[in-house]
Amino acid sequence: MRKKIIILNGSPRKTGNTTALTAEFKKGVKEAGNTITEFFLDDMNINGCKGCFGGGKNPDSPCVQKDDMGKIYPVYKKADIVVLATPLYYWTISEQLKTAFDRLFAVCL
Repeated sequence: MRKKIIILNGSPRKTGNTTALTAEFKKGVKEAGNTITEFFLDDMNINGCKGCFGGGKNPDSPCVQKDDMGKIYPVYKKADIVVLATPLYYWTISEQLKTAFDRLFAVCL
């Protein structure tokens, strides 16, 4: 069964180790006949979650904020697998990934 996979790449460096790892992963995914979409979060305009609980009411526009998360939401909702790719900074995920991941709250309501 073919899978739809989304990668949220939280590295600020497009040529860094995280991207090297996702490139190898994507090769295997494509060879197996699956589809994959990768988002380089550092290149996107994504605001932090406001915790307003205003999202989740409109499936076509899950969050009250209108930024680049609008590109991620439809792919995320259709995905069978979500890959979170990030370097570790101070023993935790990057700010880019944390911000995007928090905003996925709007589609989980």
